[in-house]
Amino acid sequence: MNDLKFAFRQLLKNPGFTSVAILTLALCLGANLTIFAVIDSVLLRPLPFPASDQLVTMFNTYPKAGVGRDGATLPNYYERRGNISAFSHISILCHGTAIVGGAGATEQIDVTSVSPEFFTTLGVGPVMGRAFTDEETTYQTADVAILTDAFWRQRCNADPSVLGCQIRVDGFPKTVVGFSPPKLESTSRSRPIPEIARLRNVIPAMATR
Repeated sequence: MNDLKFAFRQLLKNPGFTSVAILTLALCLGANLTIFAVIDSVLLRPLPFPASDQLVTMFNTYPKAGVGRDGATLPNYYERRGNISAFSHISILCHGTAIVGGAGATEQIDVTSVSPEFFTTLGVGPVMGRAFTDEETTYQTADVAILTDAFWRQRCNADPSVLGCQIRVDGFPKTVVGFSPPKLESTSRSRPIPEIARLRNVIPAMATR
């Protein structure tokens, strides 16, 4: 206690040094808390999906070309789908932007194009409506859309009657067939086009790689 009182008196005698010391401690604590928050959200906290330890993200790698993480292609997806016994489901997704709305009331928003197995792979489904089908994967038949929970609530006032209505995406009409659950808002927005797969039999050691 005597040492503590002496240190406190010295700090009071040197307000400049005291201010620098407190500021340094505040910056160090703030930096450590920020780093821990990032590590907690990325590495420690599990994904908000059933059996999330069975989910893996795949990218193409070309070591000789110095490319460690490249996007997948549609031929990659079709070649791997159903041909890798370790995966029970596999899907591909691509993040981008689109102009949504009619004349005079348009806005550019983030959109994600996904394959029909996307919801099954993650182990979730639309909160209302349905997922996509294989017949809706071509440019000629891709005239449907699933609204995110945030878009549905903020732009449509969570009106369930929007289901079955049409919205315009990049000038093309799309029929709303479902609304995604809020937990899908947290999916990664990696720039390379990734594939997401669910392992059939996950081993604890494998899940930590």
